[in-house]
Amino acid sequence: MCGIIAIFDREGSPLLTEPAVKELSSRMTTRGPDHSAVYCRPTYALGHERLSIMDPSPSAHQPLVGASLGVPVLEGLAAVVNGEIYNFRSLFDAPEVTVLNAPPVTGSDSEVVLHLARAYGPDPADWVPRLHGMFALVLVDETTGEYVAARDSVGIKPLYLGTTADGRVMFASELKAIHDSCESVRLFPPGHFYTKARGFVKFYEPRWDVDDASGLPPVTDEEVRDGLVEAVRLRMMSDVPYGALLSGGLDSCITCSVMKKLAEEQGIDFHSPGLPKGKLFHTFTVGMSNSPDIMAARAMAKVLGTEHHERIFTPEEALSLIPTIVYRAETYEPELLRSCIPNYFLAELASKYVKMVLTGEGADELFSGYQYFFDAPTDDGGAALQKENRRIFHHLHQANLLRADRMTMSHGLEARVPFLDTTFVDIAMRIDPDRKVIKNGRIEKHMLRDLFSSAEYGLPNALLYRTKAMQCEGVGSNWVEVIQAHCESLVSDEEFEAAQSKTNPPVTKEECYYRRIFDAHYPRMDHFVHVWEGGCRSGGAAWQSKRDTRAGLLDPNSVNHELQAPV
Repeated sequence: MCGIIAIFDREGSPLLTEPAVKELSSRMTTRGPDHSAVYCRPTYALGHERLSIMDPSPSAHQPLVGASLGVPVLEGLAAVVNGEIYNFRSLFDAPEVTVLNAPPVTGSDSEVVLHLARAYGPDPADWVPRLHGMFALVLVDETTGEYVAARDSVGIKPLYLGTTADGRVMFASELKAIHDSCESVRLFPPGHFYTKARGFVKFYEPRWDVDDASGLPPVTDEEVRDGLVEAVRLRMMSDVPYGALLSGGLDSCITCSVMKKLAEEQGIDFHSPGLPKGKLFHTFTVGMSNSPDIMAARAMAKVLGTEHHERIFTPEEALSLIPTIVYRAETYEPELLRSCIPNYFLAELASKYVKMVLTGEGADELFSGYQYFFDAPTDDGGAALQKENRRIFHHLHQANLLRADRMTMSHGLEARVPFLDTTFVDIAMRIDPDRKVIKNGRIEKHMLRDLFSSAEYGLPNALLYRTKAMQCEGVGSNWVEVIQAHCESLVSDEEFEAAQSKTNPPVTKEECYYRRIFDAHYPRMDHFVHVWEGGCRSGGAAWQSKRDTRAGLLDPNSVNHELQAPV
Protein backbone atom coordinates (compact mmCIF):
# COMPACT_ATOMS: atom_id res chain seq x y z
CA MET A 1 0.00 0.00 0.00
CA CYS A 2 1.37 3.36 -0.97
CA GLY A 3 0.76 6.80 -2.39
CA ILE A 4 1.55 7.49 -6.03
CA ILE A 5 1.80 10.53 -8.27
CA ALA A 6 2.55 10.86 -11.99
CA ILE A 7 2.95 14.06 -14.01
CA PHE A 8 3.07 14.33 -17.80
CA ASP A 9 4.15 17.70 -19.16
CA ARG A 10 6.25 19.46 -21.74
CA GLU A 11 10.03 19.31 -21.57
CA GLY A 12 11.44 21.91 -19.21
CA SER A 13 8.24 22.23 -17.16
CA PRO A 14 8.78 23.33 -13.55
CA LEU A 15 6.31 20.63 -12.51
CA LEU A 16 8.84 17.97 -13.51
CA THR A 17 11.64 19.10 -11.24
CA GLU A 18 12.60 16.89 -8.32
CA PRO A 19 11.73 19.49 -5.62
CA ALA A 20 8.29 20.09 -7.17
CA VAL A 21 7.41 16.41 -7.43
CA LYS A 22 8.70 15.69 -3.93
CA GLU A 23 6.57 18.47 -2.48
CA LEU A 24 3.38 17.16 -4.09
CA SER A 25 4.15 13.56 -3.23
CA SER A 26 4.98 14.42 0.38
CA ARG A 27 1.39 15.53 0.94
CA MET A 28 0.58 11.80 0.96
CA THR A 29 3.43 10.74 3.21
CA THR A 30 1.12 9.03 5.72
CA ARG A 31 0.26 6.53 2.99
CA GLY A 32 3.88 5.45 2.78
CA PRO A 33 6.00 6.29 5.81
CA ASP A 34 8.71 3.72 5.01
CA HIS A 35 10.31 5.28 1.93
CA SER A 36 9.85 8.20 -0.44
CA ALA A 37 11.34 8.64 -3.91
CA VAL A 38 10.76 10.37 -7.23
CA TYR A 39 11.89 9.62 -10.77
CA CYS A 40 12.07 12.64 -13.07
CA ARG A 41 12.49 12.50 -16.85
CA PRO A 42 12.28 15.23 -19.51
CA THR A 43 8.53 14.76 -20.17
CA TYR A 44 7.22 12.95 -17.11
CA ALA A 45 7.84 12.34 -13.43
CA LEU A 46 6.79 9.62 -11.02
CA GLY A 47 6.61 9.82 -7.22
CA HIS A 48 6.05 7.13 -4.63
CA GLU A 49 5.41 7.03 -0.87
CA ARG A 50 5.98 3.46 0.26
CA LEU A 51 4.36 1.34 2.94
CA SER A 52 6.43 -1.84 2.77
CA ILE A 53 4.30 -4.99 2.90
CA MET A 54 5.74 -7.41 0.33
CA ASP A 55 9.54 -7.56 0.29
CA PRO A 56 10.22 -4.62 2.61
CA SER A 57 13.86 -4.50 1.50
CA PRO A 58 15.26 -1.49 -0.40
CA SER A 59 15.43 -3.58 -3.59
CA ALA A 60 11.64 -3.29 -3.86
CA HIS A 61 11.45 0.48 -3.45
CA GLN A 62 9.53 2.43 -6.07
CA PRO A 63 9.31 4.01 -8.59
CA LEU A 64 10.12 0.77 -10.40
CA VAL A 65 12.53 1.51 -13.26
CA GLY A 66 13.38 -1.27 -15.68
CA ALA A 67 16.93 -0.09 -16.27
CA SER A 68 17.63 0.14 -12.53
CA LEU A 69 16.43 -3.41 -11.99
CA GLY A 70 19.19 -4.63 -14.27
CA VAL A 71 16.82 -6.49 -16.59
CA PRO A 72 17.58 -5.57 -20.22
CA VAL A 73 14.15 -6.55 -21.54
CA LEU A 74 12.49 -4.15 -19.11
CA GLU A 75 14.56 -1.12 -20.10
CA GLY A 76 12.43 1.85 -21.07
CA LEU A 77 9.68 0.93 -18.61
CA ALA A 78 8.92 2.74 -15.36
CA ALA A 79 5.96 2.46 -13.02
CA VAL A 80 4.43 3.38 -9.68
CA VAL A 81 1.95 0.98 -8.13
CA ASN A 82 -0.30 1.29 -5.08
CA GLY A 83 -1.92 -1.85 -3.70
CA GLU A 84 -1.42 -5.59 -3.82
CA ILE A 85 -1.46 -8.02 -6.76
CA TYR A 86 -2.47 -11.29 -5.13
CA ASN A 87 -1.82 -13.47 -8.17
CA PHE A 88 1.60 -12.03 -8.98
CA ARG A 89 3.40 -15.35 -8.62
CA SER A 90 1.13 -17.14 -11.10
CA LEU A 91 1.45 -14.19 -13.49
CA PHE A 92 5.23 -14.58 -13.45
CA ASP A 93 4.70 -18.24 -14.39
CA ALA A 94 2.52 -17.47 -17.42
CA PRO A 95 4.15 -18.69 -20.69
CA GLU A 96 4.00 -15.20 -22.21
CA VAL A 97 6.04 -13.89 -19.26
CA THR A 98 8.48 -16.76 -18.83
CA VAL A 99 9.47 -16.49 -22.50
CA LEU A 100 11.05 -13.11 -21.64
CA ASN A 101 13.67 -15.08 -19.70
CA ALA A 102 13.56 -12.37 -17.04
CA PRO A 103 12.85 -13.80 -13.58
CA PRO A 104 11.73 -11.32 -10.92
CA VAL A 105 14.48 -9.31 -9.29
CA THR A 106 12.51 -8.40 -6.15
CA GLY A 107 9.94 -10.10 -3.94
CA SER A 108 7.49 -7.29 -4.58
CA ASP A 109 4.16 -8.08 -6.20
CA SER A 110 4.31 -4.72 -8.00
CA GLU A 111 7.27 -5.72 -10.17
CA VAL A 112 5.05 -8.03 -12.23
CA VAL A 113 3.43 -4.97 -13.82
CA LEU A 114 6.62 -4.22 -15.78
CA HIS A 115 6.92 -7.83 -16.94
CA LEU A 116 3.29 -7.98 -18.07
CA ALA A 117 3.56 -4.75 -20.02
CA ARG A 118 6.58 -6.03 -21.88
CA ALA A 119 5.21 -9.56 -22.37
CA TYR A 120 1.76 -8.66 -23.69
CA GLY A 121 2.62 -5.58 -25.70
CA PRO A 122 1.32 -2.04 -25.96
CA ASP A 123 -2.41 -2.69 -25.49
CA PRO A 124 -3.28 -2.54 -21.75
CA ALA A 125 -6.43 -4.53 -22.47
CA ASP A 126 -4.17 -7.55 -22.91
CA TRP A 127 -2.67 -7.41 -19.42
CA VAL A 128 -4.47 -5.07 -16.98
CA PRO A 129 -7.50 -7.40 -16.63
CA ARG A 130 -5.12 -10.19 -15.58
CA LEU A 131 -4.26 -8.37 -12.35
CA HIS A 132 -6.13 -9.89 -9.42
CA GLY A 133 -6.07 -7.61 -6.43
CA MET A 134 -6.46 -4.01 -5.36
CA PHE A 135 -4.39 -1.49 -7.26
CA ALA A 136 -3.92 1.91 -8.82
CA LEU A 137 -0.95 2.23 -11.16
CA VAL A 138 0.74 4.36 -13.77
CA LEU A 139 3.22 2.80 -16.20
CA VAL A 140 5.33 4.59 -18.80
CA ASP A 141 7.03 3.04 -21.84
CA GLU A 142 9.74 5.40 -23.06
CA THR A 143 10.34 3.26 -26.14
CA THR A 144 6.89 4.21 -27.46
CA GLY A 145 6.23 7.43 -25.55
CA GLU A 146 2.99 5.96 -24.24
CA TYR A 147 1.66 5.62 -20.72
CA VAL A 148 -1.22 3.79 -19.05
CA ALA A 149 -3.01 4.40 -15.77
CA ALA A 150 -5.36 1.83 -14.28
CA ARG A 151 -7.55 1.27 -11.24
CA ASP A 152 -8.78 -2.03 -9.82
CA SER A 153 -12.20 -3.44 -10.67
CA VAL A 154 -14.00 -2.39 -7.49
CA GLY A 155 -12.11 0.81 -6.69
CA ILE A 156 -10.49 -0.41 -3.48
CA LYS A 157 -7.47 1.78 -4.18
CA PRO A 158 -8.05 5.45 -5.01
CA LEU A 159 -6.86 7.38 -8.03
CA TYR A 160 -7.52 10.89 -9.36
CA LEU A 161 -6.85 12.37 -12.78
CA GLY A 162 -6.21 16.09 -13.05
CA THR A 163 -5.50 18.43 -15.96
CA THR A 164 -3.73 21.77 -15.77
CA ALA A 165 -4.88 24.95 -17.45
CA ASP A 166 -2.65 24.18 -20.45
CA GLY A 167 -3.82 20.57 -20.75
CA ARG A 168 -1.05 18.71 -18.91
CA VAL A 169 -2.05 15.52 -17.11
CA MET A 170 -1.51 14.43 -13.50
CA PHE A 171 -2.49 11.32 -11.56
CA ALA A 172 -2.43 10.89 -7.78
CA SER A 173 -3.73 8.62 -5.03
CA GLU A 174 -5.24 11.52 -3.16
CA LEU A 175 -6.89 14.79 -4.09
CA LYS A 176 -4.66 16.78 -1.74
CA ALA A 177 -1.61 16.05 -3.89
CA ILE A 178 -2.83 17.73 -7.09
CA HIS A 179 -5.97 19.82 -6.52
CA ASP A 180 -4.16 23.16 -6.42
CA SER A 181 -2.03 22.37 -9.49
CA CYS A 182 -4.97 21.47 -11.72
CA GLU A 183 -7.71 23.36 -13.48
CA SER A 184 -9.96 20.33 -13.21
CA VAL A 185 -9.85 17.01 -11.37
CA ARG A 186 -11.95 13.90 -11.75
CA LEU A 187 -12.20 10.64 -9.92
CA PHE A 188 -10.65 7.79 -11.90
CA PRO A 189 -13.46 5.24 -12.37
CA PRO A 190 -12.94 1.70 -11.02
CA GLY A 191 -12.40 -1.09 -13.52
CA HIS A 192 -10.91 1.22 -16.16
CA PHE A 193 -7.55 1.99 -17.69
CA TYR A 194 -6.55 5.22 -19.39
CA THR A 195 -4.23 6.04 -22.29
CA LYS A 196 -3.52 9.23 -24.20
CA ALA A 197 -4.99 7.86 -27.40
CA ARG A 198 -8.07 6.10 -26.07
CA GLY A 199 -8.97 7.93 -22.90
CA PHE A 200 -10.86 5.77 -20.39
CA VAL A 201 -11.48 2.14 -21.33
CA LYS A 202 -13.64 -0.10 -19.17
CA PHE A 203 -12.14 -3.53 -18.56
CA TYR A 204 -14.39 -4.80 -15.74
CA GLU A 205 -17.78 -5.79 -17.09
CA PRO A 206 -19.02 -8.67 -14.91
CA ARG A 207 -21.64 -10.96 -16.36
CA TRP A 208 -23.96 -10.51 -13.36
CA ASP A 209 -24.16 -6.71 -13.77
CA VAL A 210 -27.20 -6.68 -16.07
CA ASP A 211 -30.91 -6.31 -15.38
CA ASP A 212 -31.62 -9.87 -16.46
CA ALA A 213 -28.91 -12.27 -15.31
CA SER A 214 -31.18 -15.31 -15.22
CA GLY A 215 -29.04 -17.32 -17.64
CA LEU A 216 -25.96 -17.41 -15.41
CA PRO A 217 -24.81 -20.73 -13.91
CA PRO A 218 -26.30 -21.47 -10.47
CA VAL A 219 -24.23 -21.19 -7.32
CA THR A 220 -23.97 -23.80 -4.58
CA ASP A 221 -23.51 -23.11 -0.89
CA GLU A 222 -20.11 -24.80 -1.07
CA GLU A 223 -18.99 -22.41 -3.80
CA VAL A 224 -19.95 -19.43 -1.65
CA ARG A 225 -18.25 -20.71 1.48
CA ASP A 226 -15.13 -21.97 -0.32
CA GLY A 227 -14.93 -18.78 -2.36
CA LEU A 228 -14.80 -16.60 0.72
CA VAL A 229 -12.25 -18.83 2.42
CA GLU A 230 -10.02 -18.59 -0.65
CA ALA A 231 -10.43 -14.81 -0.75
CA VAL A 232 -9.30 -14.59 2.87
CA ARG A 233 -6.37 -16.91 2.19
CA LEU A 234 -5.14 -14.76 -0.69
CA ARG A 235 -5.14 -11.71 1.56
CA MET A 236 -3.01 -13.40 4.19
CA MET A 237 -0.06 -12.73 1.90
CA SER A 238 2.44 -10.57 3.76
CA ASP A 239 6.07 -10.19 4.78
CA VAL A 240 5.23 -7.96 7.76
CA PRO A 241 2.98 -8.18 10.86
CA TYR A 242 -0.75 -8.16 10.20
CA GLY A 243 -4.06 -8.74 11.95
CA ALA A 244 -7.75 -7.89 11.57
CA LEU A 245 -10.32 -5.25 12.37
CA LEU A 246 -13.00 -6.91 14.50
CA SER A 247 -16.20 -4.95 15.08
CA GLY A 248 -18.09 -7.94 16.44
CA GLY A 249 -20.45 -7.77 13.47
CA LEU A 250 -21.10 -10.81 11.31
CA ASP A 251 -18.69 -9.93 8.51
CA SER A 252 -15.62 -9.25 10.63
CA CYS A 253 -16.39 -12.26 12.87
CA ILE A 254 -16.50 -14.55 9.83
CA THR A 255 -13.30 -13.01 8.43
CA CYS A 256 -11.42 -13.52 11.70
CA SER A 257 -12.80 -17.03 12.15
CA VAL A 258 -11.62 -18.02 8.68
CA MET A 259 -8.21 -16.46 9.34
CA LYS A 260 -7.83 -18.54 12.48
CA LYS A 261 -8.95 -21.73 10.71
CA LEU A 262 -6.54 -21.20 7.82
CA ALA A 263 -3.64 -20.36 10.11
CA GLU A 264 -4.16 -23.49 12.18
CA GLU A 265 -4.65 -25.76 9.17
CA GLN A 266 -1.97 -24.35 6.88
CA GLY A 267 0.54 -22.87 9.31
CA ILE A 268 0.20 -19.37 7.87
CA ASP A 269 2.55 -16.89 9.54
CA PHE A 270 1.29 -13.58 10.96
CA HIS A 271 4.86 -12.27 11.33
CA SER A 272 4.13 -11.02 14.85
CA PRO A 273 6.92 -12.38 17.10
CA GLY A 274 5.83 -10.30 20.09
CA LEU A 275 2.46 -12.02 20.49
CA PRO A 276 1.83 -13.70 23.85
CA LYS A 277 2.01 -17.49 23.84
CA GLY A 278 -1.14 -19.08 22.43
CA LYS A 279 -2.28 -15.97 20.55
CA LEU A 280 -2.43 -16.31 16.77
CA PHE A 281 -2.91 -12.70 15.66
CA HIS A 282 -3.95 -9.21 16.72
CA THR A 283 -7.54 -7.93 16.49
CA PHE A 284 -8.76 -4.37 16.98
CA THR A 285 -12.05 -2.67 17.72
CA VAL A 286 -13.31 0.84 18.44
CA GLY A 287 -16.29 2.37 20.20
CA MET A 288 -17.58 4.25 23.17
CA SER A 289 -17.78 2.46 26.50
CA ASN A 290 -20.29 -0.44 26.51
CA SER A 291 -21.12 0.19 22.85
CA PRO A 292 -22.54 -2.64 20.71
CA ASP A 293 -19.27 -3.12 18.79
CA ILE A 294 -16.96 -3.00 21.81
CA MET A 295 -18.90 -5.66 23.71
CA ALA A 296 -19.51 -7.95 20.73
CA ALA A 297 -15.88 -7.80 19.56
CA ARG A 298 -14.64 -8.48 23.08
CA ALA A 299 -16.73 -11.65 23.20
CA MET A 300 -15.61 -12.81 19.74
CA ALA A 301 -11.94 -12.17 20.50
CA LYS A 302 -12.27 -14.37 23.57
CA VAL A 303 -13.68 -17.17 21.43
CA LEU A 304 -10.95 -16.75 18.81
CA GLY A 305 -8.14 -16.41 21.31
CA THR A 306 -6.68 -13.34 19.61
CA GLU A 307 -4.55 -10.64 21.18
CA HIS A 308 -7.35 -8.11 21.28
CA HIS A 309 -7.02 -4.32 21.51
CA GLU A 310 -9.78 -1.78 22.13
CA ARG A 311 -9.88 1.94 21.44
CA ILE A 312 -12.60 3.41 23.64
CA PHE A 313 -13.22 7.04 22.81
CA THR A 314 -15.29 9.86 24.26
CA PRO A 315 -17.51 12.22 22.27
CA GLU A 316 -15.34 15.17 23.24
CA GLU A 317 -12.10 13.82 21.74
CA ALA A 318 -13.93 12.59 18.65
CA LEU A 319 -15.68 15.87 17.90
CA SER A 320 -12.44 17.82 18.09
CA LEU A 321 -11.11 15.70 15.20
CA ILE A 322 -13.78 16.58 12.66
CA PRO A 323 -11.64 19.13 10.71
CA THR A 324 -8.80 16.59 10.46
CA ILE A 325 -11.17 13.86 9.32
CA VAL A 326 -12.69 15.97 6.54
CA TYR A 327 -9.21 16.85 5.28
CA ARG A 328 -8.06 13.23 5.37
CA ALA A 329 -11.24 11.74 3.93
CA GLU A 330 -11.54 14.36 1.13
CA THR A 331 -15.32 14.32 1.28
CA TYR A 332 -18.24 16.15 2.87
CA GLU A 333 -20.70 13.22 2.70
CA PRO A 334 -22.32 13.09 6.17
CA GLU A 335 -23.14 9.40 6.54
CA LEU A 336 -19.56 8.57 5.61
CA LEU A 337 -17.89 11.11 7.88
CA ARG A 338 -19.83 9.97 10.94
CA SER A 339 -18.13 6.58 10.66
CA CYS A 340 -14.75 7.94 9.52
CA ILE A 341 -14.05 9.39 12.95
CA PRO A 342 -14.08 6.09 14.88
CA ASN A 343 -12.24 4.45 11.99
CA TYR A 344 -9.48 7.03 12.35
CA PHE A 345 -9.06 6.05 16.02
CA LEU A 346 -9.15 2.37 15.09
CA ALA A 347 -6.44 2.69 12.44
CA GLU A 348 -4.27 4.71 14.79
CA LEU A 349 -4.47 1.91 17.35
CA ALA A 350 -3.85 -0.93 14.88
CA SER A 351 -0.84 0.80 13.32
CA LYS A 352 1.01 0.52 16.62
CA TYR A 353 1.05 -3.27 16.30
CA VAL A 354 0.72 -4.24 12.62
CA LYS A 355 1.13 -2.83 9.11
CA MET A 356 -1.83 -4.57 7.49
CA VAL A 357 -5.32 -5.67 8.51
CA LEU A 358 -8.16 -7.64 6.97
CA THR A 359 -11.65 -6.16 7.24
CA GLY A 360 -15.25 -7.22 6.58
CA GLU A 361 -16.11 -4.39 4.16
CA GLY A 362 -18.37 -5.23 1.23
CA ALA A 363 -20.49 -8.06 2.61
CA ASP A 364 -23.56 -5.86 3.06
CA GLU A 365 -23.53 -4.88 -0.60
CA LEU A 366 -23.34 -8.53 -1.69
CA PHE A 367 -25.77 -10.05 0.82
CA SER A 368 -28.31 -7.24 1.39
CA GLY A 369 -27.09 -6.53 4.89
CA TYR A 370 -28.35 -3.05 5.73
CA GLN A 371 -31.46 -2.60 7.83
CA TYR A 372 -33.37 -0.85 5.08
CA PHE A 373 -33.43 -4.15 3.19
CA PHE A 374 -36.13 -5.24 5.68
CA ASP A 375 -38.44 -2.95 3.71
CA ALA A 376 -37.58 -4.38 0.28
CA PRO A 377 -40.31 -6.10 -1.77
CA THR A 378 -40.70 -9.77 -0.90
CA ASP A 379 -42.85 -10.96 -3.79
CA ASP A 380 -40.69 -10.25 -6.85
CA GLY A 381 -38.17 -13.08 -6.56
CA GLY A 382 -35.54 -10.67 -5.29
CA ALA A 383 -35.44 -8.50 -8.42
CA ALA A 384 -35.61 -5.16 -6.60
CA LEU A 385 -33.12 -6.36 -4.01
CA GLN A 386 -30.61 -7.46 -6.65
CA LYS A 387 -30.89 -4.12 -8.43
CA GLU A 388 -30.25 -2.32 -5.16
CA ASN A 389 -27.24 -4.49 -4.37
CA ARG A 390 -25.79 -3.57 -7.76
CA ARG A 391 -26.43 0.12 -7.17
CA ILE A 392 -24.68 0.32 -3.82
CA PHE A 393 -21.88 -2.01 -4.95
CA HIS A 394 -20.94 0.49 -7.65
CA HIS A 395 -20.86 3.29 -5.06
CA LEU A 396 -18.49 1.44 -2.72
CA HIS A 397 -15.41 3.23 -4.02
CA GLN A 398 -16.93 6.56 -2.95
CA ALA A 399 -18.29 5.30 0.36
CA ASN A 400 -17.07 2.38 2.49
CA LEU A 401 -13.88 1.88 0.50
CA LEU A 402 -13.01 5.57 0.61
CA ARG A 403 -13.38 5.46 4.39
CA ALA A 404 -11.35 2.28 4.73
CA ASP A 405 -8.54 3.60 2.54
CA ARG A 406 -8.25 7.15 3.84
CA MET A 407 -8.56 6.36 7.54
CA THR A 408 -6.10 3.46 7.53
CA MET A 409 -3.65 5.25 5.27
CA SER A 410 -3.74 8.27 7.56
CA HIS A 411 -1.71 6.05 9.87
CA GLY A 412 0.38 4.02 7.42
CA LEU A 413 -1.87 0.96 7.68
CA GLU A 414 -3.05 -1.24 4.80
CA ALA A 415 -6.63 -2.58 4.76
CA ARG A 416 -7.59 -5.64 2.70
CA VAL A 417 -11.18 -6.61 1.88
CA PRO A 418 -11.72 -10.32 1.12
CA PHE A 419 -15.47 -9.95 0.54
CA LEU A 420 -14.63 -7.75 -2.48
CA ASP A 421 -12.37 -10.26 -4.17
CA THR A 422 -13.67 -10.15 -7.74
CA THR A 423 -13.93 -13.93 -7.99
CA PHE A 424 -15.99 -14.02 -4.81
CA VAL A 425 -18.10 -11.05 -5.94
CA ASP A 426 -18.95 -13.00 -9.09
CA ILE A 427 -20.08 -15.94 -6.95
CA ALA A 428 -22.09 -13.83 -4.49
CA MET A 429 -23.84 -11.82 -7.19
CA ARG A 430 -24.91 -15.01 -8.99
CA ILE A 431 -26.75 -16.33 -5.93
CA ASP A 432 -30.51 -16.52 -6.49
CA PRO A 433 -31.49 -13.09 -5.10
CA ASP A 434 -34.66 -14.51 -3.59
CA ARG A 435 -32.41 -16.30 -1.08
CA LYS A 436 -31.26 -12.90 0.18
CA VAL A 437 -34.75 -11.46 0.62
CA ILE A 438 -35.74 -10.83 4.25
CA LYS A 439 -39.03 -12.68 4.69
CA ASN A 440 -40.68 -15.59 6.50
CA GLY A 441 -39.02 -14.73 9.79
CA ARG A 442 -35.52 -14.38 8.35
CA ILE A 443 -33.09 -11.66 9.33
CA GLU A 444 -30.67 -9.78 7.11
CA LYS A 445 -27.80 -11.83 5.62
CA HIS A 446 -29.46 -15.00 6.87
CA MET A 447 -27.87 -17.06 4.09
CA LEU A 448 -24.34 -15.92 4.97
CA ARG A 449 -25.01 -16.55 8.65
CA ASP A 450 -26.20 -20.09 8.00
CA LEU A 451 -23.20 -20.88 5.79
CA PHE A 452 -20.79 -20.21 8.65
CA SER A 453 -22.90 -21.59 11.50
CA SER A 454 -21.08 -24.92 11.80
CA ALA A 455 -18.92 -25.63 14.83
CA GLU A 456 -15.69 -25.50 12.82
CA TYR A 457 -16.02 -21.70 12.56
CA GLY A 458 -16.88 -21.27 16.24
CA LEU A 459 -19.21 -18.28 15.99
CA PRO A 460 -21.48 -18.02 19.06
CA ASN A 461 -25.16 -17.57 18.25
CA ALA A 462 -25.23 -14.20 19.98
CA LEU A 463 -22.76 -12.93 17.37
CA LEU A 464 -23.74 -15.12 14.44
CA TYR A 465 -27.27 -13.71 14.58
CA ARG A 466 -26.49 -10.23 15.85
CA THR A 467 -28.48 -7.43 14.17
CA LYS A 468 -26.60 -5.42 11.57
CA ALA A 469 -25.23 -2.14 12.92
CA MET A 470 -23.61 0.41 10.64
CA GLN A 471 -20.43 1.56 12.31
CA CYS A 472 -21.79 4.97 13.19
CA GLU A 473 -24.38 3.17 15.35
CA GLY A 474 -22.19 0.24 16.39
CA VAL A 475 -19.59 2.46 18.07
CA GLY A 476 -22.33 3.92 20.29
CA SER A 477 -26.07 4.01 19.77
CA ASN A 478 -26.22 7.76 20.47
CA TRP A 479 -23.06 8.68 18.48
CA VAL A 480 -24.97 10.08 15.49
CA GLU A 481 -27.16 12.21 17.74
CA VAL A 482 -24.09 13.60 19.53
CA ILE A 483 -22.22 14.54 16.35
CA GLN A 484 -25.27 16.13 14.75
CA ALA A 485 -25.97 18.32 17.77
CA HIS A 486 -22.32 19.44 17.88
CA CYS A 487 -22.19 20.38 14.20
CA GLU A 488 -25.51 22.21 14.29
CA SER A 489 -24.26 24.37 17.14
CA LEU A 490 -21.41 25.62 14.94
CA VAL A 491 -23.46 26.81 11.95
CA SER A 492 -25.59 29.94 11.93
CA ASP A 493 -28.85 30.29 10.05
CA GLU A 494 -27.15 32.82 7.77
CA GLU A 495 -24.30 30.47 6.85
CA PHE A 496 -26.74 27.65 6.19
CA GLU A 497 -28.86 29.82 3.92
CA ALA A 498 -25.82 31.06 1.98
CA ALA A 499 -24.70 27.48 1.36
CA GLN A 500 -27.84 26.67 -0.60
CA SER A 501 -26.28 28.03 -3.78
CA LYS A 502 -23.49 25.42 -3.72
CA THR A 503 -23.21 22.23 -5.76
CA ASN A 504 -24.90 19.48 -3.70
CA PRO A 505 -26.34 22.04 -1.27
CA PRO A 506 -26.46 20.90 2.38
CA VAL A 507 -29.84 19.93 3.78
CA THR A 508 -28.82 20.09 7.44
CA LYS A 509 -26.45 22.22 9.46
CA GLU A 510 -24.35 19.11 10.09
CA GLU A 511 -23.80 18.80 6.34
CA CYS A 512 -23.11 22.53 6.11
CA TYR A 513 -20.36 22.30 8.72
CA TYR A 514 -18.58 19.50 6.85
CA ARG A 515 -18.93 21.46 3.63
CA ARG A 516 -17.33 24.55 5.16
CA ILE A 517 -14.24 22.54 6.14
CA PHE A 518 -14.04 20.74 2.78
CA ASP A 519 -14.27 23.96 0.76
CA ALA A 520 -11.49 25.53 2.82
CA HIS A 521 -9.13 22.66 1.99
CA TYR A 522 -10.32 21.82 -1.53
CA PRO A 523 -11.81 24.87 -3.26
CA ARG A 524 -13.56 24.12 -6.57
CA MET A 525 -13.36 20.38 -5.88
CA ASP A 526 -16.92 19.88 -4.62
CA HIS A 527 -18.39 18.60 -7.89
CA PHE A 528 -17.26 14.99 -7.84
CA VAL A 529 -17.85 14.23 -4.16
CA HIS A 530 -20.41 11.46 -3.99
CA VAL A 531 -23.54 12.38 -2.06
CA TRP A 532 -26.17 9.69 -1.63
CA GLU A 533 -29.47 10.41 -3.32
CA GLY A 534 -31.79 11.43 -0.51
CA GLY A 535 -28.81 12.07 1.76
CA CYS A 536 -28.22 8.48 2.86
CA ARG A 537 -27.57 5.03 1.37
CA SER A 538 -31.22 4.00 1.60
CA GLY A 539 -32.42 7.22 -0.05
CA GLY A 540 -31.76 5.91 -3.56
CA ALA A 541 -33.52 2.57 -3.11
CA ALA A 542 -36.61 1.73 -5.14
CA TRP A 543 -38.58 1.41 -1.91
CA GLN A 544 -39.02 3.70 1.09
CA SER A 545 -37.33 2.63 4.30
CA LYS A 546 -39.22 2.66 7.58
CA ARG A 547 -36.02 2.22 9.57
CA ASP A 548 -33.28 4.35 7.99
CA THR A 549 -33.30 8.09 7.26
CA ARG A 550 -30.93 10.88 6.32
CA ALA A 551 -30.35 11.42 10.03
CA GLY A 552 -29.56 7.75 10.71
CA LEU A 553 -31.57 4.87 12.16
CA LEU A 554 -34.97 5.89 13.48
CA ASP A 555 -34.35 3.57 16.43
CA PRO A 556 -30.58 3.51 17.13
CA ASN A 557 -31.19 1.32 20.18
CA SER A 558 -32.28 -1.48 17.85
CA VAL A 559 -28.60 -2.42 17.40
CA ASN A 560 -28.06 -3.04 21.12
CA HIS A 561 -27.64 -6.67 22.15
CA GLU A 562 -27.44 -9.05 25.07
CA LEU A 563 -23.66 -8.81 25.47
CA GLN A 564 -23.87 -5.19 26.57
CA ALA A 565 -24.51 -4.00 30.08
CA PRO A 566 -28.12 -2.75 30.43
CA VAL A 567 -28.57 0.55 28.59
